[in-house]
Amino acid sequence: MEEDISLKKRKGDHPEEKELQIGQEGSEKVKRKRGRPPAEKLPPNPPELTRTLNFLVDMVINYKDGLGRQISKGFVQLPSKKEVPEYYELIRKPVDFRRIRERVRNHKYRSVGDLEKDIFLLCHNAQTYNLEGSQIYEDSIVIKSVFESARQRIVTDEEQKESVSATHSDNGRAGEDQFVQSVTPLPVQIKKDRNITIAKRLHSDLESDEDPEDSNTKDQG
Repeated sequence: MEEDISLKKRKGDHPEEKELQIGQEGSEKVKRKRGRPPAEKLPPNPPELTRTLNFLVDMVINYKDGLGRQISKGFVQLPSKKEVPEYYELIRKPVDFRRIRERVRNHKYRSVGDLEKDIFLLCHNAQTYNLEGSQIYEDSIVIKSVFESARQRIVTDEEQKESVSATHSDNGRAGEDQFVQSVTPLPVQIKKDRNITIAKRLHSDLESDEDPEDSNTKDQG
Protein backbone atom coordinates (compact mmCIF):
# COMPACT_ATOMS: atom_id res chain seq x y z
CA MET A 1 0.00 0.00 0.00
CA GLU A 2 2.78 2.42 0.87
CA GLU A 3 4.42 1.77 -2.55
CA ASP A 4 1.14 2.49 -4.35
CA ILE A 5 0.63 5.74 -2.46
CA SER A 6 4.23 6.78 -3.18
CA LEU A 7 3.76 6.04 -6.91
CA LYS A 8 0.57 8.14 -7.07
CA LYS A 9 2.38 11.01 -5.36
CA ARG A 10 5.24 10.86 -7.84
CA LYS A 11 2.80 10.98 -10.74
CA GLY A 12 1.16 14.07 -9.29
CA ASP A 13 4.41 15.85 -8.44
CA HIS A 14 4.77 17.46 -11.93
CA PRO A 15 1.49 19.13 -12.97
CA GLU A 16 3.41 21.48 -15.29
CA GLU A 17 4.53 18.51 -17.40
CA LYS A 18 0.92 17.43 -17.85
CA GLU A 19 -0.07 20.98 -18.90
CA LEU A 20 2.82 21.09 -21.36
CA GLN A 21 1.73 17.78 -22.87
CA ILE A 22 -1.84 19.00 -23.24
CA GLY A 23 -0.59 22.20 -24.84
CA GLN A 24 1.49 20.27 -27.37
CA GLU A 25 -1.45 18.07 -28.31
CA GLY A 26 -3.65 21.11 -28.80
CA SER A 27 -0.99 22.74 -30.96
CA GLU A 28 -0.77 19.63 -33.14
CA LYS A 29 -4.54 19.65 -33.63
CA VAL A 30 -4.43 23.29 -34.69
CA LYS A 31 -1.67 22.57 -37.18
CA ARG A 32 -3.63 19.69 -38.67
CA LYS A 33 -6.68 21.90 -39.11
CA ARG A 34 -4.76 24.69 -40.78
CA GLY A 35 -3.34 22.53 -43.58
CA ARG A 36 -1.20 24.10 -46.31
CA PRO A 37 -0.89 27.87 -46.38
CA PRO A 38 -2.63 29.57 -49.34
CA ALA A 39 -0.51 30.17 -52.43
CA GLU A 40 1.10 33.57 -52.53
CA LYS A 41 -0.80 35.91 -54.83
CA LEU A 42 1.45 37.51 -57.43
CA PRO A 43 1.43 41.29 -57.73
CA PRO A 44 -0.10 42.52 -61.00
CA ASN A 45 2.12 43.22 -63.97
CA PRO A 46 2.58 46.76 -65.26
CA PRO A 47 -0.35 47.64 -67.57
CA GLU A 48 1.97 48.06 -70.55
CA LEU A 49 3.36 44.52 -70.16
CA THR A 50 -0.14 43.06 -69.80
CA ARG A 51 -1.24 44.83 -72.99
CA THR A 52 1.82 43.55 -74.84
CA LEU A 53 1.25 39.95 -73.71
CA ASN A 54 -2.44 40.05 -74.65
CA PHE A 55 -1.62 41.60 -78.00
CA LEU A 56 0.96 38.92 -78.86
CA VAL A 57 -1.48 36.13 -77.93
CA ASP A 58 -4.21 37.77 -80.01
CA MET A 59 -1.90 38.05 -83.02
CA VAL A 60 -1.12 34.35 -82.95
CA ILE A 61 -4.67 33.18 -82.30
CA ASN A 62 -6.25 35.47 -84.92
CA TYR A 63 -3.72 34.75 -87.65
CA LYS A 64 -5.15 33.22 -90.84
CA ASP A 65 -3.27 31.50 -93.63
CA GLY A 66 -3.53 32.30 -97.33
CA LEU A 67 -6.77 30.31 -97.58
CA GLY A 68 -8.38 32.27 -94.75
CA ARG A 69 -8.11 29.38 -92.29
CA GLN A 70 -7.55 30.28 -88.62
CA ILE A 71 -4.80 27.79 -87.82
CA SER A 72 -5.00 28.22 -84.02
CA LYS A 73 -8.36 26.38 -83.73
CA GLY A 74 -6.64 23.05 -83.14
CA PHE A 75 -4.65 24.55 -80.25
CA VAL A 76 -7.33 26.45 -78.32
CA GLN A 77 -8.18 23.65 -75.89
CA LEU A 78 -6.75 20.16 -75.49
CA PRO A 79 -9.03 17.15 -75.16
CA SER A 80 -9.40 15.63 -71.71
CA LYS A 81 -7.35 12.75 -70.33
CA LYS A 82 -10.41 10.54 -70.68
CA GLU A 83 -10.66 11.32 -74.39
CA VAL A 84 -6.97 10.99 -75.26
CA PRO A 85 -5.16 9.26 -72.36
CA GLU A 86 -2.11 8.41 -74.47
CA TYR A 87 -1.44 12.10 -75.09
CA TYR A 88 -0.97 12.79 -71.39
CA GLU A 89 1.27 9.75 -71.05
CA LEU A 90 3.60 11.14 -73.69
CA ILE A 91 3.32 14.89 -73.03
CA ARG A 92 4.38 15.83 -69.50
CA LYS A 93 3.63 19.57 -69.72
CA PRO A 94 0.44 20.03 -71.73
CA VAL A 95 -0.48 23.60 -72.61
CA ASP A 96 -3.00 25.25 -74.92
CA PHE A 97 -4.15 28.78 -75.72
CA ARG A 98 -6.91 28.70 -73.14
CA ARG A 99 -4.38 28.08 -70.39
CA ILE A 100 -2.02 30.69 -71.84
CA ARG A 101 -4.75 33.32 -71.74
CA GLU A 102 -5.52 32.40 -68.13
CA ARG A 103 -1.86 32.77 -67.16
CA VAL A 104 -1.71 36.21 -68.74
CA ARG A 105 -4.87 37.18 -66.86
CA ASN A 106 -3.40 35.93 -63.54
CA HIS A 107 -0.04 37.65 -64.12
CA LYS A 108 1.88 34.36 -64.24
CA TYR A 109 4.10 35.67 -67.03
CA ARG A 110 6.51 38.28 -65.73
CA SER A 111 8.02 39.03 -69.15
CA VAL A 112 7.50 38.44 -72.87
CA GLY A 113 10.15 35.72 -72.58
CA ASP A 114 7.93 33.77 -70.16
CA LEU A 115 5.09 33.86 -72.69
CA GLU A 116 7.45 32.77 -75.44
CA LYS A 117 8.40 29.65 -73.47
CA ASP A 118 4.79 28.48 -73.33
CA ILE A 119 4.13 29.28 -77.00
CA PHE A 120 7.20 27.27 -77.99
CA LEU A 121 6.16 24.47 -75.60
CA LEU A 122 2.73 24.36 -77.24
CA CYS A 123 4.38 23.97 -80.65
CA HIS A 124 6.89 21.40 -79.38
CA ASN A 125 4.11 19.27 -77.86
CA ALA A 126 2.20 19.25 -81.14
CA GLN A 127 5.31 18.19 -83.04
CA THR A 128 6.12 15.50 -80.48
CA TYR A 129 2.70 13.84 -80.52
CA ASN A 130 1.73 14.26 -84.19
CA LEU A 131 3.45 12.86 -87.24
CA GLU A 132 5.70 15.14 -89.27
CA GLY A 133 3.76 16.33 -92.30
CA SER A 134 0.35 16.19 -90.61
CA GLN A 135 -1.76 19.36 -90.70
CA ILE A 136 -1.45 20.14 -86.99
CA TYR A 137 2.31 19.54 -87.09
CA GLU A 138 2.71 22.06 -89.91
CA ASP A 139 0.35 24.52 -88.23
CA SER A 140 2.54 24.47 -85.11
CA ILE A 141 5.52 25.54 -87.22
CA VAL A 142 3.56 28.50 -88.58
CA ILE A 143 2.30 29.47 -85.11
CA LYS A 144 5.86 29.65 -83.79
CA SER A 145 6.91 31.72 -86.80
CA VAL A 146 3.99 34.14 -86.42
CA PHE A 147 4.81 34.68 -82.74
CA GLU A 148 8.48 35.35 -83.49
CA SER A 149 7.56 37.85 -86.21
CA ALA A 150 5.03 39.65 -83.99
CA ARG A 151 7.39 39.80 -81.03
CA GLN A 152 10.22 41.15 -83.15
CA ARG A 153 8.08 44.03 -84.37
CA ILE A 154 6.58 44.89 -80.97
CA VAL A 155 9.62 44.59 -78.72
CA THR A 156 12.09 46.43 -80.97
CA ASP A 157 9.86 49.23 -82.25
CA GLU A 158 8.78 51.95 -79.79
CA GLU A 159 6.13 53.24 -82.15
CA GLN A 160 4.60 49.80 -82.38
CA LYS A 161 4.43 49.66 -78.57
CA GLU A 162 2.22 52.75 -78.66
CA SER A 163 0.05 51.00 -81.23
CA VAL A 164 -0.29 48.04 -78.85
CA SER A 165 -1.71 50.37 -76.20
CA ALA A 166 -4.06 52.05 -78.67
CA THR A 167 -5.51 48.82 -80.02
CA HIS A 168 -6.61 47.72 -76.53
CA SER A 169 -8.39 50.98 -75.73
CA ASP A 170 -12.16 51.48 -75.98
CA ASN A 171 -11.85 53.40 -79.24
CA GLY A 172 -11.91 50.32 -81.52
CA ARG A 173 -9.72 47.64 -83.07
CA ALA A 174 -8.76 49.32 -86.33
CA GLY A 175 -5.07 49.45 -85.41
CA GLU A 176 -5.03 45.77 -84.48
CA ASP A 177 -6.77 44.73 -87.70
CA GLN A 178 -4.18 46.62 -89.69
CA PHE A 179 -1.35 44.95 -87.77
CA VAL A 180 -2.83 41.46 -88.22
CA GLN A 181 -2.70 41.93 -91.96
CA SER A 182 0.91 43.13 -91.80
CA VAL A 183 2.26 40.25 -89.67
CA THR A 184 3.94 37.72 -91.92
CA PRO A 185 5.33 34.46 -90.58
CA LEU A 186 9.07 34.05 -90.76
CA PRO A 187 10.22 31.71 -93.57
CA VAL A 188 9.59 28.07 -92.75
CA GLN A 189 9.95 24.89 -94.75
CA ILE A 190 6.75 22.89 -94.89
CA LYS A 191 6.82 19.54 -96.65
CA LYS A 192 3.90 19.43 -99.09
CA ASP A 193 5.04 16.74 -101.51
CA ARG A 194 4.94 13.77 -99.14
CA ASN A 195 1.97 11.41 -98.98
CA ILE A 196 1.86 10.68 -95.26
CA THR A 197 -0.75 8.57 -93.53
CA ILE A 198 -1.57 10.22 -90.22
CA ALA A 199 -1.54 7.62 -87.46
CA LYS A 200 -2.43 10.01 -84.68
CA ARG A 201 -4.74 12.95 -84.48
CA LEU A 202 -4.71 15.22 -81.47
CA HIS A 203 -8.03 17.00 -81.86
CA SER A 204 -11.17 15.14 -82.82
CA ASP A 205 -13.02 18.44 -83.16
CA LEU A 206 -10.36 20.29 -85.18
CA GLU A 207 -12.93 21.68 -87.61
CA SER A 208 -15.61 22.30 -84.96
CA ASP A 209 -16.62 25.83 -84.03
CA GLU A 210 -18.27 24.80 -80.76
CA ASP A 211 -17.27 26.47 -77.53
CA PRO A 212 -14.56 24.67 -75.52
CA GLU A 213 -15.62 22.53 -72.56
CA ASP A 214 -14.96 23.19 -68.92
CA SER A 215 -11.32 24.06 -68.26
CA ASN A 216 -11.25 21.67 -65.28
CA THR A 217 -11.27 18.71 -67.65
CA LYS A 218 -9.17 20.16 -70.45
CA ASP A 219 -5.75 21.73 -70.38
CA GLN A 220 -4.61 24.64 -72.45
CA GLY A 221 -1.93 25.00 -75.00
